[in-house]
Amino acid sequence: FVVRGAGDNGYVWYADGGRDNPGYADMGRTGAAALAHALTPDEPAYRDYALLTARCIGEHPDTFSDTHGSPILGMVWTAFGAAADPEALRALLDENRWWFSLAHCPDGSFYYQMNRDNNPQDYTAAPRLSATAATALILSLRDRRLRMMNVDATEDSTAPRTGR
Repeated sequence: FVVRGAGDNGYVWYADGGRDNPGYADMGRTGAAALAHALTPDEPAYRDYALLTARCIGEHPDTFSDTHGSPILGMVWTAFGAAADPEALRALLDENRWWFSLAHCPDGSFYYQMNRDNNPQDYTAAPRLSATAATALILSLRDRRLRMMNVDATEDSTAPRTGR
């Protein structure tokens, strides 16, 4: 599938031309591919592919909140995939500061910001819970403590201060 369904720029296509299409749309699948390949860093080809896909996300961070199907889930996949390359993650988060600002509620939670989503689950079932959980996962990337980040938490690591 990678050979047939991913462009040379690392974008995992969505019925939009495949390998020969230099463009991009939402990055949820691309992020999932980056994350899956980054989980096996001992295999150089997998690491190279994780970096390629992560850098594609970093070069095109503008579709972050517009992932099709389930934007909230797509945002998590996109951010976790971009984390394979710290510069790509930084570009993604910098470009999308506005989303976090708009979604941030006075009580500290986050609320789903609507877009062209075709999945009402994101904004009807649990718009605050889902957006807050997704944001917590995304913002935890800087600490790199989850197993899916391929880093072991150590006992001497300290949690970041939250100011509360």
